[in-house]
Amino acid sequence: MFNERKALQMTLQSLLEQRTVLRRQYVDQDKQLGTDIKQILIRIRELDGQEGMVGSEDAEEEAATAADEIPVELTRRMKIRKAHIRHNYLEVAQHIEDLLRESMMPMSLVELCDELKKRHEVDFASPYIGVQKSLKYLPQVKIEKDGRKLTFSL
Repeated sequence: MFNERKALQMTLQSLLEQRTVLRRQYVDQDKQLGTDIKQILIRIRELDGQEGMVGSEDAEEEAATAADEIPVELTRRMKIRKAHIRHNYLEVAQHIEDLLRESMMPMSLVELCDELKKRHEVDFASPYIGVQKSLKYLPQVKIEKDGRKLTFSL
């Protein structure tokens, strides 16, 4: 007896087979493009070796002008990832405690990070995570939320 469940199973099997075929085609095309790219690069190196690297200077100039043509607006919108820096979180915790004692008022995450950067040259790639790791050593610090804004106080 042919029912809906059987029809769905057949359709599913057909779709899975199509997916497998597409993946094989993609892998084959990717391998072919890779070999073509390698051959072209080898030929370019051969030509550079014959011409005494004269062509490579032209290529460098072309690359430099292409980089200059990138719109300034686009580069402003691109986020650049900060490099990971190891911090002594116990030491940073002491700095945070000192800052909170001096201020005598709750400090926002932004204010706290700005002061840490200004006074102690501590710059976190992710301020929230850096401060949270430091606060593990400071159970007396109170964290309050005002909407999306975090404030810290003693």
